[in-house]
Amino acid sequence: MTATPGDSVFRFFLVSKVCLGVLGNSVLFLLYTYSSLCRPQLRKPIHIVFMHLTLVNALTLMFQSMPYMISSYGVPCFWDDTTCKAVLYLFRVTRGLSICTTTFLSAFQALTISPAHSRWAWLQSRSTACILLSLLCFWTLNSIMYFFFIINTVESNCNSTVTGLEFSHPYCQAKIGIDKSMSFVPSIVTGDDLFLVLMHSTSLYMVTLLYCHCRRARHLHSPSLASQLAPESRATHTILLLVSCFVFFYCTNNIVTVYSLYTPEKLSKSKAVTVMLSSGYPTLCPLLLIKNNRMVARGTTFLSLR
Repeated sequence: MTATPGDSVFRFFLVSKVCLGVLGNSVLFLLYTYSSLCRPQLRKPIHIVFMHLTLVNALTLMFQSMPYMISSYGVPCFWDDTTCKAVLYLFRVTRGLSICTTTFLSAFQALTISPAHSRWAWLQSRSTACILLSLLCFWTLNSIMYFFFIINTVESNCNSTVTGLEFSHPYCQAKIGIDKSMSFVPSIVTGDDLFLVLMHSTSLYMVTLLYCHCRRARHLHSPSLASQLAPESRATHTILLLVSCFVFFYCTNNIVTVYSLYTPEKLSKSKAVTVMLSSGYPTLCPLLLIKNNRMVARGTTFLSLR
């Protein structure tokens, strides 16, 4: 099959995006690991969450983009049902972990900058001790939830065509039918929505705290008060950028996905848009962290001078 100019452009942007995203997340993961193990003076509890986020983002990019990259080079369908279930299961689990970790990151930072007299003060001392337990719970929750959904809905489309209410990608398809998946879809959507609401709530709380702190500093004309939360303020701004980026790509991707789901004759046209949107957050996440994190900037400067 001869590739059209549109296919070539899509392949170029997809490969570039995946390489940039995987490389950026991998470099950040190694830098955070190095600082945690070899530079204890730079170690912070939140670095564990950043390490987990960069890891699941890199895995999400690989499992989500791999079939599109292979098919863009004209490789015919060769995946069986087992391969489809395994790859899509790993993609959905890592994508769910990305949602959970971003939400936890926002909540953790909101607790960190909360005043000592706030109603959430009792959680501040416990938040650090709960990091590993929370991440383990996220892995368990997503692994169990998506296992039953993938097993009951995903199959290879090598010997079939996409018809009706189905979502497809190059080698696999997920049939959305009353008999198989409608009992799982509401729980998945509800879970994502709950994390999204929590993400919004903690972000608004952080914005309110930063606004009140800046207004109090201007009112008192106190440079020391203005710089008191400088490090935490930078970290908070970074996390707010991550949350805004995630919400934009998540909502836009869902709109395009629903559109393609109910208009199967336009699925091929919207497929490229869907895959680029779904890989947008994992790709931009390391760039935002590198740009706004002093520890990462020092690490990259050190490595460039070696």
